[in-house]
Amino acid sequence: MKTILIPLILLLGSLVGSAQLNVHLAIERNQYLAHEPVHAVVTITNRSGRALELFSEKKGGIAHSWLNFSMRTSGGRPLPKLTNSVFQKAVLPAGQAIKRRVNLNQIFGISRVNSYSVSASIRQSGIDTMTYSSNSAHFNVAGGIEVYRQPFGVPDSPASKREYRVLTFNDGRKTSIYASVMNTLSGRSISTFRISDALLFKRPQCVLDGKNQLHVLYLGNPTIFVHAIVNQDGRMDKPNYIKVGSSGDPRLVSFADGQVVVSGGIPYDPVKAAAARNKIRKATDRPEAR
Repeated sequence: MKTILIPLILLLGSLVGSAQLNVHLAIERNQYLAHEPVHAVVTITNRSGRALELFSEKKGGIAHSWLNFSMRTSGGRPLPKLTNSVFQKAVLPAGQAIKRRVNLNQIFGISRVNSYSVSASIRQSGIDTMTYSSNSAHFNVAGGIEVYRQPFGVPDSPASKREYRVLTFNDGRKTSIYASVMNTLSGRSISTFRISDALLFKRPQCVLDGKNQLHVLYLGNPTIFVHAIVNQDGRMDKPNYIKVGSSGDPRLVSFADGQVVVSGGIPYDPVKAAAARNKIRKATDRPEAR
């Protein structure tokens, strides 16, 4: 009888333990451009009745993170990790939930066009180490349409050979324009990001200035052009906006000293324009005097 009861008690303990943490994984979008950051949101709810600490630890020279991910292609092939990511300690009060937003591309390097499934697991260290698994979430990675490509060099850098790429991508809801800086030595993306919505009635204009910064000018809506500047590391300041003027569409002009400017059009500030519209709306909403 004892030999039957002992496994039964262990099984019940396992079932109770499995309900102490609820783990849910969600992917922010269904469609992504290759090399674009893929963000997952992990929600962990504490049902243990007491506060818990989730922490990573090192055993035998190997770091064991409390939060882990596994990913597979549509064919079931597991994706190897680029790095063994270790997350900082998290304190989880009883009955409450915490969220962690993670860029999966920094862990796996999701660069190939395919369908993927991903799940998360929580490792609770202690006398008896417990592991809690999430649901599986799914997303697709597709290729965009390349409109510009230009190699350039960055001397005295580990990634000395780089390449700008400008692409358009439709995620099923809208068309956007993307900029990418690639390390051509490794084939990996240094930075790939969405700039904004785009209309493709007119081909985007792209040119490098004397500092090897990428200038992109494209149509954001029927009357507004967007001027974005991307530096060698794939960082972008706030874009400028130009309204179509009486002289026609604005264009990028390069000078012999390496300077690139926008010629034509009227500078446009969407924040000021929205404030002016609200001011007019409030004035028209005033009740008539009696």
